[in-house]
Amino acid sequence: MALYKYTAIDRNGKKIKGSSEAKNPNALATQLGKQSITVISSKIIANKKPTSDKKKVNTFFTFSKPVTSEDILVFFRQLATMVDAGVSLFDCLLLLAEQAESSQFKTILNNVKDDVEIGVDFSKALGKYPKVFPQLTISMIKAAEIGGNLGDILEQLAIYIEDRDKIEKKIKSAVSYPKFILIFFGLVLSGVIFGLVPKFKEIFEGFGAELPRPTLIILGISNFAKDNILIEIALVLLLFAGFKFLIRTDRGHYFFDGLKFKIPIMGKINTKTTISRFCKTLGTLTKNGVVLVDSLGIAAETSGNIVVQKMIEDVRSKIMGGTSFAKSLQAHALFPVMMTKMIDVGEETGSLEIMLGKVSEFYERQFNATIDSLTSIIEPILMIGLGILALIVVVSLYLPIFQMSSVIKG
Repeated sequence: MALYKYTAIDRNGKKIKGSSEAKNPNALATQLGKQSITVISSKIIANKKPTSDKKKVNTFFTFSKPVTSEDILVFFRQLATMVDAGVSLFDCLLLLAEQAESSQFKTILNNVKDDVEIGVDFSKALGKYPKVFPQLTISMIKAAEIGGNLGDILEQLAIYIEDRDKIEKKIKSAVSYPKFILIFFGLVLSGVIFGLVPKFKEIFEGFGAELPRPTLIILGISNFAKDNILIEIALVLLLFAGFKFLIRTDRGHYFFDGLKFKIPIMGKINTKTTISRFCKTLGTLTKNGVVLVDSLGIAAETSGNIVVQKMIEDVRSKIMGGTSFAKSLQAHALFPVMMTKMIDVGEETGSLEIMLGKVSEFYERQFNATIDSLTSIIEPILMIGLGILALIVVVSLYLPIFQMSSVIKG
């Protein structure tokens, strides 16, 4: 609610002035219209504090559905359609808040709607929820508010989020099958070592026969695993806790983030996705009027990798010192020569955002091709490797039985 000072004409055609509380100018006109008073002009003279009746976004001790990237994507896409159709931003937010499936997202949208209603900029209202709406979103909407093309930028945001989600889902899909196979085989192998092998050991000891070396090795592994189970559990927990501790330190975080680009096969995939995401973010921002230096700062924040952040911050500082964008990138090995050459051409021709888009598309295609080929190769290799391991275990356990049966027949 806000207090409005208004000028109006009463039922007798006389001009009058007054003040009244209302949610927005339309609501003021409606409630005065019921009294046969026609509003000519109105002005807010007292705002209700934006946070006075805000519901806090809190999911602790609740089973609220969290806000997902799918929720954000649908929100921006529907908002873009409604804004282009001429629906006011307040009415859009009111309708979308009612439709939100997540109670957490519903609360956020209602709070944003209330802020917009009393005159707070849309970008500032969204900026109160950085965990849901990242800086990239805020900067693009702020540029739209200045340029007056909110509908177009909202659609671009939806496309950006959709493309980013496609990449993330493809990576998850590529590693999910091998991960499932490894976990399943690990459980089966644990059952063999802790359950099946001890039973065979009792049988072998009953015969008192001399066991083959492969069988002795399997029995030794089983005995060691059983006798040191507590030490093994403690070691696993210690390694996990140590990793968590290291990754929270600056040096540890930097080391592990850098390692992501050096791991065989996955390092190349991470490099391609990082470059594609960086160029897409930068191209989207510069295309919509955000200056390059500010765009780089936002791209660094959205990279999700501290090594990349430091690289981009170094590039940013060099540009502010007068070095060209392409030459600043050349100082870092992560950015390939082809990328820097294309950006150099983009700078010289004044089409930087176009070149950034082309670089992003190129590395996204390379990423998709790498993932497809990796998926087709890794599955048979994994199955063959696990099959060989299973064969070794089975043969090692049954070899003494074969030997004893041949002795009995002899």
